[in-house]
Amino acid sequence: MSSTQINVFYELQVADGKSEELRDIAKQMVDRNQKEEPQTLVYNIYLSEDEKLLTYWETHADSKAMLFHADRFATGEFISEVVSRTKGARLCLYGDASPELRQWATDNGFEVEYSDYLAGFVR
Repeated sequence: MSSTQINVFYELQVADGKSEELRDIAKQMVDRNQKEEPQTLVYNIYLSEDEKLLTYWETHADSKAMLFHADRFATGEFISEVVSRTKGARLCLYGDASPELRQWATDNGFEVEYSDYLAGFVR
């Protein structure tokens, strides 16, 4: 990971009986983001074995790329699809989140846990 990259951990509780629908939505989201977000370096979605937690694990090139993705998600068709099938969420951003990114999160009602990059490597 470079010092400019932003890692995202976004965990949502799956509403009862909605896991199969979320599986389909996730596949659509991955396909669209892979085609339309070249600065999204990692975009993985996980469903826990008990199908109670939906987790997004993302890496964006920098805060600008994260803002681009966040804006697309917040104003796109998928936000209502995901939010209507989940309840409660935990959003964590890892890396040097810019003041603009932090402001965007606040303005859009997200309570974010921020962590600054300390050290590490990727093989």
